[in-house]
Amino acid sequence: MLLMKCDHFIKRQGQRGLKKNVLDFILEYAEIRYARRATWLVIEKKKLPKNLKNTSLAKRAAQWLVMMRDGILITCYRNDNPLRHLSCSH
Repeated sequence: MLLMKCDHFIKRQGQRGLKKNVLDFILEYAEIRYARRATWLVIEKKKLPKNLKNTSLAKRAAQWLVMMRDGILITCYRNDNPLRHLSCSH
């Protein structure tokens, strides 16, 4: 998935420590979720290919939420349970 990054995303990625290899993994294997009036990229480990499910990269990627809009990455942040966080939409 090829997406553009806005300046805000680049700033937050650096501040929050989202490494390039983790972001690349998210962009390749993420599920798209619609919640909180936004589009989110999230890793669902149970839906990953069997050979990737228990890798350290998959575990790190599964702790991130990445928000996008119209093909542009907007922001990212770490969350210990991102799927639960998204399901608690207001």
